[in-house]
Amino acid sequence: MPSPRRILLLLASIVGAALVGWVAAASMAPETRARSTRQAEDLQVELLMQQLQNQEEVSEAKRGLLLERLVTLERLQEAEVVLQPLLSGRSTPRELTLFKADLQRRNGQPEAARRSLQHLLRLHPNDLEVLQLLVLLDQKQGRQRQVTAELTARFKGLEPGQRLEIGLLLADLLRQSGSDQTAMRLYGQLATENKTDARPLLALALLRQEQGNSEAVQTLLKQARERRNANGRIDPLIDVVAAQLGLSAARSTGSEPSSATASLEGSDRP
Repeated sequence: MPSPRRILLLLASIVGAALVGWVAAASMAPETRARSTRQAEDLQVELLMQQLQNQEEVSEAKRGLLLERLVTLERLQEAEVVLQPLLSGRSTPRELTLFKADLQRRNGQPEAARRSLQHLLRLHPNDLEVLQLLVLLDQKQGRQRQVTAELTARFKGLEPGQRLEIGLLLADLLRQSGSDQTAMRLYGQLATENKTDARPLLALALLRQEQGNSEAVQTLLKQARERRNANGRIDPLIDVVAAQLGLSAARSTGSEPSSATASLEGSDRP
């Protein structure tokens, strides 16, 4: 059976967050070599598909490789067929069910995808990756208000220190729906509840950058640099965000006074 790590890579590629290694390597080769490599891969895919159609024995390793390549080629309906036998065991790994749900979503089966995700949530309450996919599904179906309410209820049902990731997901959902002020308050609350984690401050800095407030961005980045993780180190994500924002932030002439510090005070739950 494909390893959980490989399934997670496949899931990442199907939602556009990453590409599996063999595709990335091929894209860096010369065009003629890439074309011949693609032709060889296509031929291998067709041979394996023919073996399955003829009900010939195909090892789990080859089935996993076929699944990987079908996803990369955007042949998602065939990928769902290839995946199905891997789900027939008594105990299906969480990663496979999550992958199945995303294939169902991409193949125009939103209700089937929702059932798969709800099943996973019963087994793994508040699982972040499951919730992320459920949010994506609900957004596609125009259920922004409902999913925001459901995620808010989940957030409020958890204790401070246990809800950072769900809180960040909720705040991003609020930001996408245009509720910037509510998102800012939530980022501030998360920063207060998690005093060693820089992510809420970085998310707030990104939002303030969108608003053109370069002074607040600089203040928030400075506050983020003062935080240390469990190993006593600065989060390397800070430099990544600073590099992305630095030039544009320096050129911004936003006249709005900095409210970075104020946003961390008096924040209420959403």
